[in-house]
Amino acid sequence: MNYNMKHTSLDKEKVQVDFTSMNLPAPVLNFRPDVYTDGDMYYCVLGAGTDQSVFGEGNTIEAALLDWEKAYHERSGK
Repeated sequence: MNYNMKHTSLDKEKVQVDFTSMNLPAPVLNFRPDVYTDGDMYYCVLGAGTDQSVFGEGNTIEAALLDWEKAYHERSGK
């Protein structure tokens, strides 16, 4: 996971995601993190600017959301 995302601007292009169109895990569907694109990478964030921020990244929207889910489980201990 790219922890440098915490220190970068979220002035990236926000992506509209239809969470119902993909077969996504429950935490992603429940929390619906924001998704941004920068170049050929996608970034997911929930709680930006807080100590509880959860980040994910990937070369597709789905990959970024799955990386975010992994980070969510690591942070929550679940």
